[in-house]
This record gives sequence, structure tokens and C-alpha cells, in this order.
Amino acid sequence: MPTRRPGRADSRPRPCRHSSGVRGAIHSQTPRGRCQWWPNVTRRPDRRAIMNHPVVGPIATALPTPSLDRARSFEIADLLSPDDVSRPVLQRLHDKTGIDTRRVSVIEPDGSIPLYGIAAPGEPSTPRVPGTGERMRAYEQGAGPLANRAAAGALERSGTPAASITHVVTASCTGFGAPGIDLGIIDALGLPSSTRRTHVGFMGCHAAVNALAVARGFASESAENRVLVTCVEISTVHFHHARRLDRLISNILFADGAASTVVTMNPAVPASTAHLAATSARIIPDSRDAMAWEIGDHGFEMTLAAEVPTLIAAAIREWVDETLAEHGLDRTAIGGWAIHPGGPKVIDAVSDALELPAGADAISRAVLRDCGNMSSATLLHILERFQLEDVPRPWVGLAFGPGLAGELILIR
Repeated sequence: MPTRRPGRADSRPRPCRHSSGVRGAIHSQTPRGRCQWWPNVTRRPDRRAIMNHPVVGPIATALPTPSLDRARSFEIADLLSPDDVSRPVLQRLHDKTGIDTRRVSVIEPDGSIPLYGIAAPGEPSTPRVPGTGERMRAYEQGAGPLANRAAAGALERSGTPAASITHVVTASCTGFGAPGIDLGIIDALGLPSSTRRTHVGFMGCHAAVNALAVARGFASESAENRVLVTCVEISTVHFHHARRLDRLISNILFADGAASTVVTMNPAVPASTAHLAATSARIIPDSRDAMAWEIGDHGFEMTLAAEVPTLIAAAIREWVDETLAEHGLDRTAIGGWAIHPGGPKVIDAVSDALELPAGADAISRAVLRDCGNMSSATLLHILERFQLEDVPRPWVGLAFGPGLAGELILIR
């Protein structure tokens, strides 16, 4: 048994009678019998510690050219709604989204949407309900080019040669196909035939965090690895002709988009570069039926309960505080909060529960206003704006999906 040197005090903390198991600290006694608090968290890491985490490169985004303004968006939602759905009710739902513009890949140059039997503006329409197979063909036509554009932009912005990419990680929940978008990216960008592929499929709006977590693992294996992460969603192939409130909301909330970045463990980059420090997850108890995303005969079907914001608000504070404490941080230290805009009420719930300062959610709301909810691609669109606007780090990204599950990313 090791012994202390003669005359040298034992400086290790010893539990005292005041110890109470408080999370985040240990109440102990010094060798002289004085009580003190010992933080049970790591110290704020120095630059060398931060550089031990993979780098998140410049984010590139891509949007379809066709867009829906507020008026046309409401017109299409009205055409897709059963006759017994109240038009004033639909208008109120539409106005509450806070969305001014959505990009939609299935719109033709004349403004028509043949997939749904919707004619050009001013022309009579005969709405139709396409089957899932037809919707998947529309997904493939839109997702491939959009993903390729975003991925090419990420390589260009980061200065990463295509030949140096070792892994491709893709995420999408709005469609499937094999060969998929991962192979399409490899072919379109001329990546090596040895590129390893991983697809994060059908996980929902938080899948960007899952994809980045996978990329973090690959990048940490070797400083030579270059991981290209791409999220792409063609949500608008899943519009529904239904009177259910959650399906009506889906028709006016979701949009199309893609985003991409390169993740690497490169010792040559400066500490001022954004580093992927951690990811974290939390499954919210007793919430399994609150949100679902299922494959139906006529597209993918969303279930979205009214209590989702309340469930998130009840669970998020403890989870976020615990995660930050593990890294020597608290909420006051965070410079940027990227909140996935599942809708204005979700942003409100997160901001209120975390007691964020006024304006902390402004960029998240701006992305919702300008682009709509692009599912997994949305969080990266927000983080791209953080990069372009030089929002001070650390950043926390939060997103939620079926489960009800939350995912968190910490960027330093």
C-alpha cells in the first residue's frame, strides 16, 4: 500500500458531514478540517484540449430554386384540404407558422405541381393523391441534385480535395433508394471508389446531430480521415389530403433543403476553428405516442401531438445543464443557441425552459421564416448562419424527433 511522504499533507478531498449528493459538486473537508465545495465537472479546457476534438468545416447549404410565398403556400394547402376543413382555421394555422417562404423541389417552372394535380396559378386544379412509389421517384429526382450541390459547396468552402475524402455520411428521413444519395455524391464529385459510406435514415429532424456524431467517430480514428457529412430532405413529396390537424400543419410547415460539411481531426488547424466537442441524447419519458413518422400507402405520415412543446420544456433544462456541466460550462457561457424550428411553439418552449436571453433564438426563427422546416437539414442551415455571422462560440444545437427524442451538439 503506497504511503505519503513524511511531513506532506494529504490534499485529497474527504467527504464531510455536510455532503448531500448535490449534482455537480462534492462537499468535502480539507486536511485542516475546513469545508469546501469541489466542482464535479471538468475545468474549462484550454486550446490544446479543444484541439483534441474534430474540426467542423465551413457549412454549405443548397435550396431548390422554386419557392412558395405565403399566399401561394396557403392556396396549395387549401387545395389539398378536404372540403369540410374550415378555410379560416387553415388560414390561422398558416399564419402562426411564421414562415414567409418555402423552397419546394416538386414545383414546375410554371408554378404547377403535377405530383398533386395542382395547376399553375389561376388555372383550375384537380387535386390527386399519389402513392408512395410515385412520391419516392419524386424524392430521388429532387434529393440527388440538391445533395450534390451542398456537398460540392462544402468541399469548395473548406478547401478539401475530393480525392482526400475517406468517408461519406448522409442523413435523410423523407425518402429511400438504393443506390442512394451517398453513391450519387461519390459519383458526382469524383470521390475515391474506396470511400466508406454510412446512411442515417428515417431518424427525423435531429438526424444532423446523429450524422455528425458518426462523423466524429470516423474522424477521431485518424488525422488522415476526411468525413463528408450531407443532410438532404425533400419533405414536400409528403403533402396529404387529410382533415387531421397534424397533417394539415405538415402541409404548411415542411420544406426542402440540403446542407453539408467536412469533419476532420487535423492537427494543423488553429484552435480558433470550430471543434465538435460533444454530442448528447435524451429520450423523453412517456412520450412515445407524441410524435411519429411512418410509411403509409400514400406517402410518409406525420403524427404530431399538441403536447410536444410541453413535453420538451419539461425535460430539456436538466438535460442541457447536465451535459454542459460535464464540459465545465453552463448556459451563460453559450454564445449561440441553434434550436431546430419544429415550429414557433417548439422554439418558445426551449427558449423559455432554458431562460435564454432575448434574441438568442433569432437565427433559428429567421431560418424558419426564410426556409421552413427542412427536417434534418435545418440545424445545419442555422449553424451556417452562425459561421457567416461570426456568432461567438461555444454553440449548442438542439433538435427533436420521434421517440420523443432529443439530440444535442456542442461546438467550441
